[in-house]
Amino acid sequence: MSSSNVFVCACQGSGDSLEGVVKTLRGDDRRFIPIQRACRDGVAGLVASAVASSADRCLVGCTQEQSVFDSLQIPGNAPEFELFNLRGALRGQPDASNTQAKGAIVAAKSAYEIEFKVDPVPSVRFSSQGRLAFVCDDERQLAQAQVLAKTLAVDLLIKDPTGVVLPSDRKLGILAVEVLGLSGFLGAFTASVRKTNPVDMELCTRCGACADVCPSNSISVQSLTINNDTCDRSGACVGVCGDFKAISFADLSEVTTREYDMVIDCTVAGLLNDRQAPLGYWHVGHSEALLLDAMLDALQTVGDFEKPKFFDYKAAVCSHSRSQKNGCNACIDVCSTKAIESAGDKIAVNPHLCLGCGACTTVCPTGALQFALTPATSQGRAIRAAARAFKANGGHKLELVFHADDCPSNWLELARANAAQNNANLSDFSLLPIALHHSASAGPDLWLSALAYGVDRITIVQNSEEARHYGAAIAAQVAWVNQVLTGLGMEGERIRAVELAHAESVFVVAEIPGSRIEPGSFEMSNSKRTRMEFALDHLAEQLRYDTSASIPLVKGAPFGAVLVNKDSCTLCMSCTSACPSSALVDNPFEPQLRFIERNCVQCGLCVETCPENAISLLPQLTLGPVAREKQVLNQSQPFHCISCGKAFGTKHMIESMLARMSGHSMFAQNANRLKMCGDCRVSDMFSAKDEMTIMDVKR
Repeated sequence: MSSSNVFVCACQGSGDSLEGVVKTLRGDDRRFIPIQRACRDGVAGLVASAVASSADRCLVGCTQEQSVFDSLQIPGNAPEFELFNLRGALRGQPDASNTQAKGAIVAAKSAYEIEFKVDPVPSVRFSSQGRLAFVCDDERQLAQAQVLAKTLAVDLLIKDPTGVVLPSDRKLGILAVEVLGLSGFLGAFTASVRKTNPVDMELCTRCGACADVCPSNSISVQSLTINNDTCDRSGACVGVCGDFKAISFADLSEVTTREYDMVIDCTVAGLLNDRQAPLGYWHVGHSEALLLDAMLDALQTVGDFEKPKFFDYKAAVCSHSRSQKNGCNACIDVCSTKAIESAGDKIAVNPHLCLGCGACTTVCPTGALQFALTPATSQGRAIRAAARAFKANGGHKLELVFHADDCPSNWLELARANAAQNNANLSDFSLLPIALHHSASAGPDLWLSALAYGVDRITIVQNSEEARHYGAAIAAQVAWVNQVLTGLGMEGERIRAVELAHAESVFVVAEIPGSRIEPGSFEMSNSKRTRMEFALDHLAEQLRYDTSASIPLVKGAPFGAVLVNKDSCTLCMSCTSACPSSALVDNPFEPQLRFIERNCVQCGLCVETCPENAISLLPQLTLGPVAREKQVLNQSQPFHCISCGKAFGTKHMIESMLARMSGHSMFAQNANRLKMCGDCRVSDMFSAKDEMTIMDVKR
């Protein structure tokens, strides 16, 4: 086991020394070292302690002064300093004066940081050569486009060019077009455009001859655009333009495409307002401030770039579709960047469009999509270590606060101050803030595992943008998880989601007792379903839940049963071949449809596939042995061919077929053929003397 030194600076106690607290802290593989003013005159002592130590890792609970610690030269073989944000965690506690609570959080936070390790993930590459589409409705952004054209290859795609005074140089490409659609990402945008003016400004030499010969004076000398309302279509301009072919009325309705690396969108409506913008696209409208920011970003977005590939996809367990029947669309529905689309029986995720929110992995019922940047397995192990350290150091009630890593560094302190200002009674939970790449990247498997490891409550804090795109999806997941926890016997709202603007609610007192859960020791499985199963089994055992009953859940929960109408079901077994999780299985020895509830993800593929509409879903959670057993949903006697005696179907199926097809002209006089196997049916047809055959037709 590797050992670690954790340096705790006095300034983290708001001026009060934490030496007394630190000396009482316990950790199996951690040594807590108090130090005064580590980022100032105490830096020499910090370095000396690190060099003298034989520890494998040295952690400093400060990120505010990161530049100071990054600049330190550590002599010898001493490990580099690893920084984590202990300062905000300590100052944001409901009872910041409680020494024991401080100590427990110091222990928990350091244990989390030490245990949390992730492997590198593959990268996604972007390449930009500086080709920029500057899309606008009129001439008001012409000057800014000209500025960018000095450095980048810029095309001004302008819908109404009548007010444009054409510049004397050609550094800026000007196209009188309307952008009908836009797709792509940084380095690979495709714009669908249609001409709005007969003059092609790229081909035009700007000689002005067309304006001189126009009989209706419909051509502007400044912009060389044609007023379509007054133009008489005499063709004089086309004739004088001659071989330059810069004027054409024939292609005004033609839609063409153009390729760009970046797009600045100055239209009010926006070309991609139905989604989160991909990299390389900036929607600024008429805002000068946003336009300036976009211009500065565009100037720096030339060259090759990389970002992480945020997800792992296992097609084998995906429940999206089977045989062109739609099942689960949860990931497609929740993706705000439109990076996920249907691809036959599977899905396709465009890694260039994916911005790493992780919401698709949170709502995925099977675990086919998992968040790769900070896997739930790594998060869970770190939370388990934190919960153990918290309890071992006298912590009372622990609340995890998941938040995006781009929240202001002092957001927790501000929220506590707002709660105190509103005279709210502060809760008695100790708060352990955990920064995520995105608040939607942690889901039910991690929440349930954390509770099973001894955490008492979990709060997900979303900023306004996250709440707008993913608030409803996270609320739906929180709803069914809380249903489960209530059904198991845990009092109060154990999982909740709040917006950053109302973060003071994190501190408001709630009548929620400690969970009474003996922390679990199970490992975090690589399977999402297994992680949830381990956590739920542990919680049920600790809460002495009666597993003979099922917990009803809301529609959309990833657990449940399948109901079969035995009168309609013919045991054709179409549902078993469609089921992606082997929840519905047949019996190879007799006509029998069986069901394993623990495997069911409620994707609905069986409902869509059943030709008899005999299947419905029942969202619920069943725990214990009964959930793992094969339950018989329907069964029948085998039907034997009346000619050869071979079993070729079920009694129910043949009876249903007789009822439906005995009146068909093919079987009206020979209904018994429906009771024959395929071979005997063909033999009977050829041996019948009173029926015309294809041979008779040929003769």
